[in-house]
Amino acid sequence: MTKGFKWVLYTVVVLLVILALLSGGKTIYYFLFTTGMIWLTMYLLVSHNERNLYILYYASENVIRSGDKINIDYKISNTSFVPISHAVIEFKLDKNMGTESSLKEIAYFGNFDRINFSKEIVCKYRGYYRVGQVKVSIYDPLMMYKRQIDFNKPIDITVYPRVLPLKQKHRQSQDFYGTLKSARRTIEDRTNIINIRPYTLGDPLKNIHWKLTAKTGELHTKEFEQTVSTKLVILMDGEHTESFDRDKEEIMVSFCASLVNEVLQESLKFKLIINDQNNTLLEGADPGDFQGILEALTKFESDSDTAFHHFLNRHLNEATQVKSETMVIITPHITEALAEVISRYHGQLMIYTFAMKRPEDKELLTKIQNRNIKVTTIDQLMEVAYGQ
Repeated sequence: MTKGFKWVLYTVVVLLVILALLSGGKTIYYFLFTTGMIWLTMYLLVSHNERNLYILYYASENVIRSGDKINIDYKISNTSFVPISHAVIEFKLDKNMGTESSLKEIAYFGNFDRINFSKEIVCKYRGYYRVGQVKVSIYDPLMMYKRQIDFNKPIDITVYPRVLPLKQKHRQSQDFYGTLKSARRTIEDRTNIINIRPYTLGDPLKNIHWKLTAKTGELHTKEFEQTVSTKLVILMDGEHTESFDRDKEEIMVSFCASLVNEVLQESLKFKLIINDQNNTLLEGADPGDFQGILEALTKFESDSDTAFHHFLNRHLNEATQVKSETMVIITPHITEALAEVISRYHGQLMIYTFAMKRPEDKELLTKIQNRNIKVTTIDQLMEVAYGQ
C-alpha cells in the first residue's frame, strides 16, 4: 500500500467516526465496524503468515577463485493453510564482491507451498565474504500491513586470487648475475641465524624462535643464511591512489600469486614484501608454503599511505648490500618518481606492470629500460585468463 492511499484510508476512518458520533445513524456505525474488522483481519493475517514462513539455503561451493561462479539455492516455505498474497524477497550480498546479479524477487505463496530460487553469483574479486542473508517482506491481501523477516544464517565464501600458468616463464636456468641455480631446493644453514623478526603469516612454523616468543608473548621467527640458490625478493605496490582501479589490482594480485606459485614449484627461496598498510612480509621455499601466501594475498588491499617510490627506494638501497638477491617489482603503473628511483639502481631488475600507452609513459619506459632492467607487461602474461 502506498503512503498516499494509507493517509486517504486514515482520513476516511476518522471522518466515519466523527460522522457516526454526530449523526448516531446505524448505517454509519455499520460501515465503521466493517472497516475496523477488515483492518483487524489484515493485521492478524500478516502476523500469522510471519510466524509460518521458513527458509533453507546453501551454496554450491565455499572455496572458489576470483571470476568463478557459485549458485545459492533457496527453499522458502509457507507452512500455514493461509496463503501469502504478496512477498518481496531480497538476497543480501557483500557489495565488495562486485556482483551484478539481480537480488530481488516477488512471489506468491499458496497454502503449504514452497518456492525454490537459485541465484548465480559471479565472484569478481578475491576476499572472504558472507552470503545467504535474506530479507523477506510479506503483505496482507490489501497491502495494508507489512512484516519484514530477516533470515541471518550466513554462508562463508572464500574467493582466492586466480592462479594460472604464466605465458612467459620466470628464468629458471640462470639468475640475473649469471650464477647457475642448483637443481636442489633451497637449503637453509640452520647453524647461521642472520636475523630475528616478528612472525608474519606464511612463515614456516619450524623457524619460530620459541624462547623469544615465550619471553615477549609475541611470535618471532628466525631467518637463516641460504646455502644453495639465490633469494628472490618481490616488491609489490600497495599504495592507495586517486586513480585506484580495482580490476587492475585484482589482475596484479592474480599475477603475483601465479608468479609465487611457479617460484615455489622450483623450490626457490623467495621473499614477498608488500607496500600495504601493514608492510606485509611473506616468505617461502617449497610448494607447501603456497597456501599461507595465497591466504595473505586474498586479504591484500591497496591501502598504504606510503608512496611506492619511497618504499622501493628503501628496499633497493638495502638490496645493493646483498648481491645474492634477485629483485622483482610488481606495480600497476610507473610514475616519474618511480622511474627516477629505478634509474638510479645499478643492479638488475625485472619490472611487471600494465601496458604503458600514453606518449609520456613511453618516455619513462625509455628512461629506465637498459640491459639490466627488463619491463614486462602483466597484460600480456595474463591475457588468456582475463580475455584481454
